Amino acid sequence: MNDKNREFLKIMKDIYDVSNAFGIKTYIWGGFAVDILNGGFTREHGDLDCTTENLVENLGDLKDKYTSLGYSVNYLEDFWMLQITNEDGLNATFNTVRNVDGIAHWHLIGPHGTVFFPYEWLDKTVRSFNDLSVYTVGAHLSYVIKANVKLISPEWKIRDKDKADMVILERILSSNGINKKVVEEKVWSHHPYWFTKGYLDYFFPIRT
Repeated sequence: MNDKNREFLKIMKDIYDVSNAFGIKTYIWGGFAVDILNGGFTREHGDLDCTTENLVENLGDLKDKYTSLGYSVNYLEDFWMLQITNEDGLNATFNTVRNVDGIAHWHLIGPHGTVFFPYEWLDKTVRSFNDLSVYTVGAHLSYVIKANVKLISPEWKIRDKDKADMVILERILSSNGINKKVVEEKVWSHHPYWFTKGYLDYFFPIRT
């Protein structure tokens, strides 16, 4: 394990402890989620992507607690996005997710872009990763986001590291008897931000 990933583990611990203190869950997504689901690090990471239950409603408490732990805290109000940075310049970014009648409303860029998926996909029980307690967005959503980056942004491109992540996630889904095509049909998105910039809006299913 390299030094950067070791530092991120410290941030993960703080994230779990802070969220747990307020009775909410923070779920890790992106590359770190793939590592957690895989059971070990696959590469060095540059940042930590998270989504927190009802972040906006708990914002004041979260900001105060992270500040008390020595993090620099920045909140982008227009995007409902919180960022914390440690003394070494490593950061974690949080957006918000809400449960609306069993459908997760994942506000990636606040009111300007939302991804919808079954709320049950989010980890209900804690996972153990390098002796830490963590929650992830789960293999279902992790795979769909990696395989269909336009759900997040029409300007994102699939990178080599995303292709490597997809191999891992496809193996996880297959080992659990899960059909990835069926999984993809349960996710859709709506991005007013990109629509105003001339891109077609995205409503799932995107597969035709």
